[in-house]
Amino acid sequence: MAATYAPTHHAWSHPAEVPPDTATAHHLHLLREFTGGHLPAPTFAHTWWQTRRTAQSNSERVRGPLRELFNHVFLLLEDYEVAPELAEPIDLTATELRAAVTEAYRASVKAEGAG
Repeated sequence: MAATYAPTHHAWSHPAEVPPDTATAHHLHLLREFTGGHLPAPTFAHTWWQTRRTAQSNSERVRGPLRELFNHVFLLLEDYEVAPELAEPIDLTATELRAAVTEAYRASVKAEGAG
């Protein structure tokens, strides 16, 4: 029975495990582009959410360090308003979002190298 209904994806815990043709790989690409300054914050936010929906519909899952990173980015995006005219004083600015995501991503990459 298990062979008949084998999972299409397993839960990846490290970027090196993620196949390149997945939404999860696209999330990693977005992180590299955004933290490298090649993607504006609103585009990053919109594309992250779209990619998240795709990953969910594809039953893609992350665990361990990758899950921690993605959850942290999710929480940061919850505190960022894409439309500046709707932003509240407590919301992250685009600059603050980039700095926080960059810090989280670099810490994750550093931990990956140490592990």
